Amino acid sequence: MNCSRQISAVLIVFVVLIGIYFLHTEPYFPLWAKFSKNNTPVQVLDTNSSLGRYSNYTKQIGLKDLAKIHGHLCDGLVISFVELKEVLKKLFPNGIIDRTDLRVVSKNGPCWVDSATMMTGARINFGTLSIDKSVGNGFIVQKISTGETYQVKLRDGVFPEDLAQLEKKIKSEAKAGKKVSDSHIETLEALANKLSEKVLNTNPDELMEIKKLEHYKFKQNIQLGTRTDIINKSRTSKKPSK
Repeated sequence: MNCSRQISAVLIVFVVLIGIYFLHTEPYFPLWAKFSKNNTPVQVLDTNSSLGRYSNYTKQIGLKDLAKIHGHLCDGLVISFVELKEVLKKLFPNGIIDRTDLRVVSKNGPCWVDSATMMTGARINFGTLSIDKSVGNGFIVQKISTGETYQVKLRDGVFPEDLAQLEKKIKSEAKAGKKVSDSHIETLEALANKLSEKVLNTNPDELMEIKKLEHYKFKQNIQLGTRTDIINKSRTSKKPSK
């Protein structure tokens, strides 16, 4: 009897610990993102020191890592993560992404550039990241060693028009020095979270188009822009929902 009670007690503790593990989440990474279908990390390969050879091990980079370094989880970061992951599968079918062997073209947006840099190793200062607004909500990704290149972009209608218009309105008001209403910011965040949930739980083939670009010539372009994710930073934020 005592043995049975001990076993039961151990099982209860185990179940409680497992529950705590799965339910625990940081405010910047809600549960709906944590348990989403497309929230799977990528495996990356790098060198093992500042002047070193290839490492003998890989590392995982997930959406949570991007949110932590970028500063927050948002629709742009989610879209970028899923798009890049799908293209990288084509360039590295063995599942190991060589971050020393990639060039990327991205639009000048904080989410897009940060995702490209962290997931592919592309950087402006090394001539492997180019800024070009014509790629829109997508990327051009090239494997340097082979020249193999793909362009990815959202399918028409995936990005909601009401979200696009509200983003434009808020940016315009902030640029003009006007006070942006709290309701507009909260509505924007709600719409963005809804889009993020959709992207994280929908078959990527239904969200994006991926096209192979033959004989693509990478040309670096550097473009300055306004960091839009800080234009309302002095406003009081609502507590994030889980």
